[in-house]
Amino acid sequence: MIKKVYSITGFDCANCAAKTESFLNHNEHIEYARIDFAGNRLYITYKDKELSLEEIKNLIKEVEPNDIEVSTSTSKVKSEKLLTKRMIILLARILVTTILMLVARFAVDQSSYIALGLYISSILIIGYDVFYKVVYKIIKLQNPINEFLLITLAVLGVVILSIAFPSKERFEEYFEATMVILLFQIGQVVEHYASNKSRNAISTAVDLRSDNATLFDGVDTKVVKSDTLKIGDLIIVKVGEIIPVDCVVIEGTGTLDVSSLTGEYVPKVVNPNDEALSGCLLKSGTLTLQVKATYQNSTVSKILELVASSGEHKAKAENFISKFAKWYTPAVIIFSTIFAVIYGPVTNNWQAAIKKALEFIVIACPCAILISVPLSYFAGIGLASKNGIIVKGANILDELCNLKKLVSDKTGTLTHGSFMITSIHPLNIKEEEFLDYLYASECLSTHPIGKAIMHNANKKNYINKVKNYIEEAGLGVSCLYNSHYLIAGTRNYLSKNNVEAPLAEEVGSIVYLSLDKKYIGYVVLSDELKKDAQPMVNLLHHAGVEIVLLTGDKEEIASSTCKELGIDRWHSELLPSEKTKYLEMEMNDSKKKVAFIGDGINDAPSIKRSDIGIAMGGVGSDAAVSNADVVIMNDNPAKVYDAYKIARMTRNRAWFCVLFSLLVKVSVTIAAAVTELPMFVAVLADTGLTVLMIVCAFILLYQKVYRPKHIK
Repeated sequence: MIKKVYSITGFDCANCAAKTESFLNHNEHIEYARIDFAGNRLYITYKDKELSLEEIKNLIKEVEPNDIEVSTSTSKVKSEKLLTKRMIILLARILVTTILMLVARFAVDQSSYIALGLYISSILIIGYDVFYKVVYKIIKLQNPINEFLLITLAVLGVVILSIAFPSKERFEEYFEATMVILLFQIGQVVEHYASNKSRNAISTAVDLRSDNATLFDGVDTKVVKSDTLKIGDLIIVKVGEIIPVDCVVIEGTGTLDVSSLTGEYVPKVVNPNDEALSGCLLKSGTLTLQVKATYQNSTVSKILELVASSGEHKAKAENFISKFAKWYTPAVIIFSTIFAVIYGPVTNNWQAAIKKALEFIVIACPCAILISVPLSYFAGIGLASKNGIIVKGANILDELCNLKKLVSDKTGTLTHGSFMITSIHPLNIKEEEFLDYLYASECLSTHPIGKAIMHNANKKNYINKVKNYIEEAGLGVSCLYNSHYLIAGTRNYLSKNNVEAPLAEEVGSIVYLSLDKKYIGYVVLSDELKKDAQPMVNLLHHAGVEIVLLTGDKEEIASSTCKELGIDRWHSELLPSEKTKYLEMEMNDSKKKVAFIGDGINDAPSIKRSDIGIAMGGVGSDAAVSNADVVIMNDNPAKVYDAYKIARMTRNRAWFCVLFSLLVKVSVTIAAAVTELPMFVAVLADTGLTVLMIVCAFILLYQKVYRPKHIK
């Protein structure tokens, strides 16, 4: 199967996009099609033959009369411009219609045929495209039930009523019919503007690429396009500029705002030889950088591609609304018809009965619901990205809402993944002297523990003074240093060399040291816990999430780590394949969703197998990108809680939009049934509510993710 992603613009409403999506899914060459109306994306999985752009456009024309623009996707989420040719023409029609309507209402005799002609002209000028779309659907033998049919029925109904029931106020009916279609079209413009502003704001929030760069050839500088930079090029970045591609600092010192990548607002100081990733804003200093990745392969471009592709899979709320809309609109038309048939004979007022039924039809348009739900999820994914969390799909946000168990790796996830000396225990010798002998014994070691011991020591001070160096893999080392015989390693290694050392009771990797065959103490090395490991455990426990540790470390280290953090259960001394086995056991024991968090390399099988795979450390690891559902851009494990919180905020916002929209529509419908409600109020309950729900969904992007203050 072939998967393709396209940019798509030009739909009038979410309902039109949904119908086009359904039509594409019935094509013989298409396995799966998904139109992300909020993100302006079209996702197609082909069964066999890949369709050309022209073929896709022709398919869409069969069901959608608008000129729909389809193009191959870029990593930037595209948004349709407000002042398209179609919008300019519509604005002009609105202006002309308003003038004609006001002239008919206030400048001529209301009972004259001039007024009638002006009203009819106004209706045709402002509504011809709406009527055409309904006729187009009928001619094409397609389901015509959408918002355009509802508005057409309302306008024609009012006109027919004025003819069937002539009265002195019949021109009032024409005025109301003109107002209905005029307000609808104004609503279309406002909705178009609001939805595109929302898309642009969300896209801008995560798109911090710099299109230009200052290239330095060693003598002169010139401004070039960032996508023309090659690996090895030198560029200069000044205060206030965004780093265009991933680089290494060659010269200068500066302070970087890395919040766009990691969600952390503490500036990062960079010096020569430090990494400077694309998307970071230079807050102070001037840097000379060497390009280490092309524009397309840089970190921020990868992030944008992940965000832009996140709309391929629908959330449960979106699936529900799509199915709901198929039955909702026909049901409303049937209800309106039944109401008119009953209300007319009971009140002996067929004119009022038909008008109320028409108002029900206008009120019932589902666009407010259809656009606000996907836009809420689109904003939720944008909010996550702003906080340094990449969520690869609206459906993943739904999965996170149901998280009840987190299975975690230890090394590189809860700990820094590197050994360091955590305690020093010299015996009958000063600590400084003890460390001097320890550094000398380990200065030539290739073992990770030996390298960790030398982390804060200067090798050059020792390597020329050490002689007769011997290393036994996994046991220890021996050497001569300043005429002293040193042995460092395990307790068994010292015993093997006739040095007896007391057993240390501390948890960790212990290195014993002897001087001239005499035991002089030991050091303990541990993989230090990350400062946010404890908050992650506390926050998730507060949210009712159970935590299980799977690690390859020894039992005593696993036990100590879990007791220190308060982790519920653990399994130790596991190979990567065994981790997957234990993960499956945890998944079988849970009816809710189980997530696995790891560093994305050794843990890739478990990340892929879990209900929700979470990778730590950003998009630097291919395994993280390809296997994870959620990628945390920094090494902060507490971001798991933030992802969970954002998921719940997003789902709550989507369902609020649904329930609030239905509440408003039901309330206005009841009001229309029991009172004389102007038709324009019904239109406001459609287009006005749609704009309100777009804004409601959009502001989610600017909300803060709060953690309970009492949880540390």
